[in-house]
Amino acid sequence: MTEEEARAAGRFGDIQKTAFFSLIFAHAVNDMAGAFFAPLTPLIAKELGLSLTMIGVIMSIRSFSTSLPQPLFGWLTDRYPSQWWLVATPLIVGPFRTAIGFATGFWSLAAMLSVGSFGAACFHPAAASRARAISSGRRGLVMSSYVAAGRLGHACGPIVALSLVSVLGLKGLAWATLLYLASMVVLKKFPPETGAKKPGGRREGKAEEKPSGAPGGAWRSMALLYVINIFRNMVMINLYAFIPLYFASRGGSLWTGGGALTLLLASGAAGGIAGGWLSDRIGRKNVIVGTALMLIPAFLLFLNTEGALQFAVMLPLGLLLHSSMGVSVAYAQELMPNRPALAASLMQGGNWFISGFTLTGMGALGDWLGIQTALQVLVVVICLESGVALTLPGRRKLT
Repeated sequence: MTEEEARAAGRFGDIQKTAFFSLIFAHAVNDMAGAFFAPLTPLIAKELGLSLTMIGVIMSIRSFSTSLPQPLFGWLTDRYPSQWWLVATPLIVGPFRTAIGFATGFWSLAAMLSVGSFGAACFHPAAASRARAISSGRRGLVMSSYVAAGRLGHACGPIVALSLVSVLGLKGLAWATLLYLASMVVLKKFPPETGAKKPGGRREGKAEEKPSGAPGGAWRSMALLYVINIFRNMVMINLYAFIPLYFASRGGSLWTGGGALTLLLASGAAGGIAGGWLSDRIGRKNVIVGTALMLIPAFLLFLNTEGALQFAVMLPLGLLLHSSMGVSVAYAQELMPNRPALAASLMQGGNWFISGFTLTGMGALGDWLGIQTALQVLVVVICLESGVALTLPGRRKLT
């Protein structure tokens, strides 16, 4: 490389870093509102007269809205790349997800959450594709950092929601829309590029380039990753939804449940980064399998402790639970290198709708047997995940 090329590469690297930080901020804000509803469910359920089953149904509907459209948005993003896939979504996510204090019953609440989740479904494939495009190496760490930003935003959600509601009431949650306006401004001012320029002046990822799917031998790995993520997402989505209600059932306050959820998600952000860093060194499969196996005793410990010790267990539980999220996305994007948005959408959203079905069942089981007994079913799910993960192909690293 000549000195001139090196200087140009350095400038490009600086631009990409700026764009990546804007993407991280936008992802954190986008996912923040996803955690507004769960910590408020004890209060909302009381005010609107909703049972655990009804709360589970609402969360299932919300999950379908944010997961089912993602493969379609992933395909559209790969086919017609545009910054508007990112810039426009805060205007959908913010107003609808923060308006839940104005809900008058089951259907209005479900509608508000569903429309906001639909906007989030549009954001994720495009954002993951941009994160891959600007990573320029060490994609396991970069993609995991991007995913961790979403977990960190999710972790801030309960604090933001409970603070606003404590001071202004449920309708005061709408003030959080200002964060989404800020996100839109940042993305517009510092837009992540769709890819590096090719010698002919075109950028990678343009519509005129015909993308190829995963090679024939890679489809088995994609299918296994898909199933593994279904099991992992079942555990995640039910913990997100029912941890506040679990602590409320044990006499805890709104802040107790919200604090536990924040602790789980904050440690999850750290776990996501650590998992990506490790996967660049020891391989994707080792991280996916190892964390699944270690998650079993961590979850059992959480269910069989109480008080300060139970709060302390939230740290390793969150770390292990989220450590393979970015790793799975990076793995899938390697298997489908020319369709990064579609690959990411399959891992991030294409399987969440299946996991979302379990929310209604978990709520019904909680009404019948109690939420603590219902959560024990998730131990079986983690065991199934571990078994499938062991069948993944051997060591796999991105270059």
